[in-house]
Parts: sequence; C-alpha cells; structure tokens
Amino acid sequence: MRPPLNGDFFEVAETYARAHGPASAESRRLQRLRRVFREELPFSEMPDMETAFSLLSIVGDFPTIYKRSRGRGPAPGQRREIEDFLKLVFGILALLDTPDYTATGYDRLATKLEKGDTVITLNYDTVLDSALWRQGWDPKRGYSLAGGSDKIRWSAIHDPLRRDLSALRLLKLHGSVNWFVRGSFLHLDAAFTKKPVRVTAPRNNEIAGHIRQIIPPIYGKTFKHEHWRRLWDLAYKALCDAETLVVVGCSLIDTDFHLRALVSRVAKWRKKLLSPFHSVILVDRKLAVQRKWRRALRGASRDYRRIKGLDRFLE
Repeated sequence: MRPPLNGDFFEVAETYARAHGPASAESRRLQRLRRVFREELPFSEMPDMETAFSLLSIVGDFPTIYKRSRGRGPAPGQRREIEDFLKLVFGILALLDTPDYTATGYDRLATKLEKGDTVITLNYDTVLDSALWRQGWDPKRGYSLAGGSDKIRWSAIHDPLRRDLSALRLLKLHGSVNWFVRGSFLHLDAAFTKKPVRVTAPRNNEIAGHIRQIIPPIYGKTFKHEHWRRLWDLAYKALCDAETLVVVGCSLIDTDFHLRALVSRVAKWRKKLLSPFHSVILVDRKLAVQRKWRRALRGASRDYRRIKGLDRFLE
C-alpha cells in the first residue's frame, strides 16, 4: 500500500479492496463506484480522485438526470457512492498510519525540523503527524486550532526525544482524518461550515454523529468557517516570513484555486517589499511540476534548487 495521489486513487483502492477479499464491504464499495463510471458517467478509464468526487457530487445533485438503470433513484444529495468514496479514502489513510509502523521518510524529516519551522500540508493522512509526535510534537499546540485544547484527545509523549518540537506548527489546510465535526454523510457541508469538536490520535473507527473533517477533492471548495480562515491566514503569514521555502510533492493543480491564489499573493508581497526567500527548494520527481512552481514564484527568491524526489532531498 502507498498513499493515493490524485491520478492513482482507484489503483490504490483496488489493492486495498483486494486485500480485504471479494465479499468485503471495501470490495462492494469499489464495485459500486466502478459501476457509476461505467454505466451512468461512462469513462474509458477510471477518472482521477478530484474528478471522481466532483462528478459524484453532480450525480447526487441531479438524481432524475443521472438515474440508475434499475430501481428507484435516491433523493437529491443522497448518493451512497459518495459515502463509499469517502470510506475508502478513510480506510486507506488509516491503514497507512498504524501502531505497528516502520520508520519512513517522514520520520527522517521530523528529526531535521527545528523550533520555529512551519509545516503546511494539504494531505489528510496522519503519517507526518505521527512522525512529529514520536519526536515530541504536541498536537494540542502544534495544530494551531482555534478554541480550547480539551477537544484534542491525543496526548503528548511524556518523555519525548526532543522538547524543542512541541510547538512546531503543522497547518493542515484541507483538514485531517483525525479531526471530527458533528454531521453525517448526508450533510457533508458540515466539513466546510463547522470547526472540529474532537481531534483524536490516529484511529480506524468512526465516531457516532460525527464525520471526519476533510475538504473533499472537489473543484469548488468553499471554506465557510472562521476555523478555516484562521489556518489559511497562519499559512500566509508563515510563507511571508519564511527564510527558506521547501515544496515537497505538491503538484499545484490548476483547479486548486485557493492554493494558487495563496502562492500568488505571497510571491507578489515578497517582490513588492523586496524581501525574497533566501532559497526555494522544489522537491518532485516531475520536472513539469518544478517548472510550474518556478513560474508561480518567479522573482520571489534569490535561489531556486531542484531535487528529484524526497529520498534524495533527505540525503
């Protein structure tokens, strides 16, 4: 198993479902999703993650247009395949961060981070969170969430390897699978309109009456709560103040309008104040992705470096 990226989600989901067996709930969920993209929204091959969820949302909004060939159609907004999609995502990401872990590149990265560093991520999984936690990072401080820390049920390690990382900021701009808001799969807009009421250690099982607070991979993201504005504002300030920017494996896709606007504003601010980054390090196996970031940050740094992949960067 590996973390699913945008284009390989169904390939990873196939491996995940096959491991659980053909009669498992996971396999049935994947079969229902494949049927949608074979019969109702015919694709020559399975779409990427973002396209798939956006189309499922459209199908759910217009049940009379995208009606199943057999049986009674669901009510508007009530499409089982949306829940199937999200539960597959949650199951895969939870599997990647289990108590019986083996050290990863994230653990190597965590040993090199220092007090005052800020990590900004669009990922939902908790693999990096756990790697930082094992070093001594404190989720009650490090997530920078608004409100009291009582809602965070993930205690800091009593005898950490490093005490200087306790307050390192980990800003998760699209949410996290261990953040929960009150709601249900029938009302996914709660992820956009509410703040997390419980944050847990990595877990497989759900919490009754709650959904995991992630921003689903859809084109039209609408952050409607001050909770989200706080996180994005902290990210903006961190990018404006940073000496060095390291971008690891972020493809800066065209439809992520919020991220592209954020990067554009940071570049404009730093050029206007004549305060460029000392260095921008672009870590990605694809040269096209590195070039896209170089264009987006043109004039915002004195030095650009390209490194092919996380392993080489860690070396």
